[in-house]
Amino acid sequence: MKKVLTSAILISCLFWGCKKVKKISYAGVFKLEKQTISGAGTDTAWIKNQMKIYTDQNYIYGGIATDSSVHIGVGTYELDSSNRIDEHNVFNNRALDSTQIFVVSITKTKDGFISTVPEWARTGSAWYKLTEEYTNLPLTGPSVLDGIWELDKLYKVKGKDTIVQHETRFKVFWRGHVMFIHRYPIDILGTKFKDGFGYGDFNLKGNTLTEEENMSTHKELIGQKFDTKIILKGNDKYTQVVSDDKTHQQTTEIYKRIRKYSMF
Repeated sequence: MKKVLTSAILISCLFWGCKKVKKISYAGVFKLEKQTISGAGTDTAWIKNQMKIYTDQNYIYGGIATDSSVHIGVGTYELDSSNRIDEHNVFNNRALDSTQIFVVSITKTKDGFISTVPEWARTGSAWYKLTEEYTNLPLTGPSVLDGIWELDKLYKVKGKDTIVQHETRFKVFWRGHVMFIHRYPIDILGTKFKDGFGYGDFNLKGNTLTEEENMSTHKELIGQKFDTKIILKGNDKYTQVVSDDKTHQQTTEIYKRIRKYSMF
């Protein structure tokens, strides 16, 4: 039966032609140029600096608002139509890891794209629309690290002392660009948290990962270049080791890869 169906399909393609499905990709690295929030008869801007990266199946963003607050998010996305995508939240600073779906309309431009979220937020009976204009940045070749990773374990070793640190952190590598977002405790009990992010360039040669930060909420990182040793364990796990010669402390970070969102 299977052979009969296959033959029928091949014959129909031969006589009438099979329509090729055009594959649309929004993958790229983008810098926010303009943001507009419209609603209740007013237009305003909120985020002043923001980077957003779409891989082939994930997205991540980090931005600083006009009031200096930090806004971060990561998730997966799927194609809804030729100019619309559905973003599925994995984590963001407003809703943490709760289930959220944002329907985003995309209009590609010469230098990037314009994204619109018609029902972005609601206050009382008023809906607010979010419109953002992005320009794309040049990309380099692919890397085995390309994709989005979640921090699984983090511990610091100094002498005989080992400190296990708990925080939520995601990291993306894409075509020569790197970005991380995190929510980390600022007190011993782990009841108070801060959000942060960093964006820059990376290069992987052998087991040496070089990262240079260009934008970050951590000002001490901006303009700095870091060389770290990594150990790949298959395709979905890697370990990153950072040694500080000044403090004689070694930090080990273990990451696991995030796969595509599935409705089933």
